[in-house]
Amino acid sequence: MRTLFAAIILFLIFHILKEDLTDGTIPLASFFADEIPCEEDKQAVIQVKTIDGDTIESLFALYPDPNLSFVERLSVFYSLNPYLQNQELIGGLSVKLPVSTNSVNLCE
Repeated sequence: MRTLFAAIILFLIFHILKEDLTDGTIPLASFFADEIPCEEDKQAVIQVKTIDGDTIESLFALYPDPNLSFVERLSVFYSLNPYLQNQELIGGLSVKLPVSTNSVNLCE
């Protein structure tokens, strides 16, 4: 009977030591800082108010962007202003124009 109790006590001690060494008493997550999720850079925009006779080409000419081609800038323009796809620019309308920034994206 004494050996049975000794075996049970030794089994409990070994089991507790094994659990402590494999999982640890302090959670492993507390040793690492929270990771900051990487966010893609959002397109920089400027808000302009149109006047009568303005076109998209004239707005792009007033606010040039050498880093984006016309087609790329036009697609970004329509994604920022989806309501302008089926209508012309009218005077007094507030429009968002894309401009490029020289920021480095570190999301690799």
